[in-house]
Amino acid sequence: MRTRRKALKVIVGGSALPVLFVLAAAGPSWGQVNFGISPIRAEHKINPGESRTDVFMIRNNSAGPIRIKAYIENWILSADGTPSFIGTKATTYSSMDWIIVNPVDFRVMPDEIKSVRYTVTVPPDTPPGGYHSAISFETVPDTAGVKAAAKMLFSGKIAAAIYVVTGDPAVKGDLLDLKLGIKDNAPALALTLADTGKVHFRVKGTIRVYNASGEKILDLTIPDEVVLPESQRSVFCPLPHPLEPGTYKAVCEVDIGRPELLEMEKTIEVAK
Repeated sequence: MRTRRKALKVIVGGSALPVLFVLAAAGPSWGQVNFGISPIRAEHKINPGESRTDVFMIRNNSAGPIRIKAYIENWILSADGTPSFIGTKATTYSSMDWIIVNPVDFRVMPDEIKSVRYTVTVPPDTPPGGYHSAISFETVPDTAGVKAAAKMLFSGKIAAAIYVVTGDPAVKGDLLDLKLGIKDNAPALALTLADTGKVHFRVKGTIRVYNASGEKILDLTIPDEVVLPESQRSVFCPLPHPLEPGTYKAVCEVDIGRPELLEMEKTIEVAK
């Protein structure tokens, strides 16, 4: 593979690290999620004017029966990779209106596995690109015999992302920055990427960290994360331990699905 390389430098004071974190997606009210779905995401290649039908499997992991409703909604990612589920609010690359799901309201007995079918139909005039939405599965609280003032009711939700690629859009992206940050209250390297095309891509690759003597001290795997079309976001690689004060060189190689790898070299100075 060919490689495109960037070189940058950053100086980081020990007490002035940017606080970067990822929040879990939340709904109106949340309790224990007592069911699972498989797969957690679906990726389809569908030509304009064609359809594809597939299945999600829902398993009840609780000791009693549960009722689940299924519905389609849009979602977006913030700059730090936090997902936000925005219901029917329109987005440029939404596939929400293309999807029909059945059943939309059902019960699952303990340890039962229920299949939920969905069909994606791409409109004939859809331009080449990558589109996305989600099928959300949410438990419906059992209100039988419950007075509102006597018991608090909770629901749990799992959203399965659906990605649809139509036509033959070119994958376009770039590496913008690599810096120290914080994820889940732990040190991490934050890699910022830009998707400059009209189709999403997933990242995979490595970050190697060298000390001032040129000795490799860390070899990190970049998490498998999605970058949405015409957007920017950060992907976090947790560090096994904080970096001691000193000068380091970080080199990352990233595969976004193009013939060439993207590479960035960054000098990081950690002050005392």
